[in-house]
Amino acid sequence: MRVLPITCFFLGAAGTILAFRSPDYSNLTVAIVRAEPVNFPMPILNKNWTGVEFDLNATVAKGLKLIGEAADNGANLVVFPELWFPGYPTGMADNVTMKPWLSNYVENSLELNSTHWKALVKAAMKYETYIAPAFSHRENGNIYMGQALITPTGSFFVRHKLRPSGGERTIWSDGVTSDLQVIATPYGRWGILECWEHFHPAMTFNVQAQAETLHLASWPYTPDAADPQAEPFESLEINLAAARVYAVNSNAPLVFASVGNARFLDAQGLDLSVVEAKTSTEEQPLLYHSFNTSGLAETVPYTTEGEQSWGILQQIYDSFPNYIPKIVGTFVQRRVNPTSNL
Repeated sequence: MRVLPITCFFLGAAGTILAFRSPDYSNLTVAIVRAEPVNFPMPILNKNWTGVEFDLNATVAKGLKLIGEAADNGANLVVFPELWFPGYPTGMADNVTMKPWLSNYVENSLELNSTHWKALVKAAMKYETYIAPAFSHRENGNIYMGQALITPTGSFFVRHKLRPSGGERTIWSDGVTSDLQVIATPYGRWGILECWEHFHPAMTFNVQAQAETLHLASWPYTPDAADPQAEPFESLEINLAAARVYAVNSNAPLVFASVGNARFLDAQGLDLSVVEAKTSTEEQPLLYHSFNTSGLAETVPYTTEGEQSWGILQQIYDSFPNYIPKIVGTFVQRRVNPTSNL
């Protein structure tokens, strides 16, 4: 876990408490980004990158504009889709297909404490708004699929996708389990995961066990239902199913941030607010949803009496089939891909 302060913060055993300010914390307005990054091929399932380069400078500028627009419309939290900075490489998220773009992509991956990062932190402080960017994070010669929560005081929490999915794992390095944290805020307890992490108990169980009151979920892009061009892994039907199940299991509302189809789900996994991919991202770059957060900051950070508890974890371990060898395979071992080898 990386909690990197610009202003003061407090680390507690029940979670990471970040930022305190004086507004009314009984209502939270979320702005969910559904507009595409700069140079992202549109419409949603267009995967032709011919002659296109990733542009972090322009994408950060666009992101800052969206943050300002969201704040002007009363948002207290702005959530971005997966790898929005500098963009998800649709149709080529593996080290073979993406080879011609890899150097450009690494160069346009976001570094902490860079000018670009400081601009995002400054925006959070200027607008007194929480920002949840999702980005390709360049650090120590590797890139990671990063997510963060930047607070209105300028402190921030950063995590990495534990195991990038499919071909992603040939480009981005694995995260660490200590990143599976829930953040305590004055609005309640917020968990953060991205895309297909929502399918895997190795990522979901420990986050859900920490008693989220809101879950921030970032997908890269999502078409509308029954789109004949969509592969199963990128279809709305498959990915929204994971989001709905997650909301039910965590008993927490869920932000579904994605280029194109964006949603806010209640704790029963049902839609409360939706903008479909067919809606112009220029006309409606953001989806807003407000909900009552009274008392959520006092939520007990765990339970001993639920499906996501230590007792259940022990039950799973004890009941693991005896005939299956208790061997840690190479799949579980942390994989690191130095950018010099890509």
